[in-house]
Amino acid sequence: MDAFTQKILNSLEVTSGCTEPAAIAFCASLVAKHLGEDPKTIHLKIDQRTYKNAFGAGIPNAGDLRGCEWALLFGFIMRCPEKRLSIYSGLNTSTINSARELRKRDLITTELLDLDSLLIDITATGTHHTVEAAIQASHTHVARLIVDEQVLIDDTRPEATAQSKTCDDDISIYLPDKWPDMVEKLFADETLRSVVREGIDYNMAAAEHGRKYIQGGGDVDELVMGAIYARMNGDSIPVMSCAGSGNKGLTGMIPVASYARNNQLGEVMELKGVMVSVLLTVLITSRFGEVSSVCGAQYAAGAGIIGGLLYLKNRLDLFSGAYNNFISAIGGGFCDGAKGSCSMRGNVAVSTALTSINHAENGFIVSGRDGFLGDTFKETLDHLAQYNPIVARFERETIDILRNK
Repeated sequence: MDAFTQKILNSLEVTSGCTEPAAIAFCASLVAKHLGEDPKTIHLKIDQRTYKNAFGAGIPNAGDLRGCEWALLFGFIMRCPEKRLSIYSGLNTSTINSARELRKRDLITTELLDLDSLLIDITATGTHHTVEAAIQASHTHVARLIVDEQVLIDDTRPEATAQSKTCDDDISIYLPDKWPDMVEKLFADETLRSVVREGIDYNMAAAEHGRKYIQGGGDVDELVMGAIYARMNGDSIPVMSCAGSGNKGLTGMIPVASYARNNQLGEVMELKGVMVSVLLTVLITSRFGEVSSVCGAQYAAGAGIIGGLLYLKNRLDLFSGAYNNFISAIGGGFCDGAKGSCSMRGNVAVSTALTSINHAENGFIVSGRDGFLGDTFKETLDHLAQYNPIVARFERETIDILRNK
């Protein structure tokens, strides 16, 4: 498997519940397994974006118990890091009761860090041992593991930290007319085909599950809305995340797979269309980070929808125009954390993507001279990336608002 295919494959992972609380639990579980004794102190260092995303997101089977501290405690009690982002599939009443007892001891201190990339660093001290583990750059990348001053893992090299921020050095990845060849290359890999098939199955099942939250007729934007709400609500449903986000996976896959099925295009085209969506979601995420200041379901997965659908329509020549239509409508949507209202962000991403394609097909495309837009997909994306440091300033205010509620 070449590096490009491996990058796409690595972007896909089954998760139970919101990704950030699951990543915190994964890290805590790794610490607890190596500590092997009752903790006396636990110190969490976490980047403010991950903290923000974990603040209000539901945890499967945990009811109203939410936030970084509960996520950490559940992971610490379960001690099963091998489950990675599916760790909450094993959360039960016994674990919750044990976590409640541990919380009464007031062992946890939290330190927020203003960083450009994801970091979850947990140090636990017991009577005899001290363990530190750090997840960095992506939700399951163990960058550091130290047990009693013995370094077991040290993967904090610059190239490791930056692994989630680069997608491909080949400029052709930004050219829509090159994507069909790239998809053929991806489709040729049996392992990737299998994982994408699994992801479609999980996420379409999540769409069906989420119908109970929908009062309308179940149009595709409403299906995405219901699936995201169920996940953010803490419903115990597995989903296939994409580029570090279950909401991106749901938003990017459900509309494309639904279109292929409604138009009886067959499984092969369904898989290829979703692969285009995944490719674009990963590409755009590489520019903004897995945990970013902007809404990934809109910025990344929304573009994935456009690419996937235009691929299935054999109209990728319309992509740059449709993307400009889309981003001019939703651009500026900053992220205020992972929570139930993310369902509305997903709903808007889908409906705006569909509208943008329709306008492009009917000859209406906004000018690349407008605002932050460019004449090509890459130019527009480059311009959007220039806002990153400015939008990041919203982070501190968002956290203050959350903490004062």
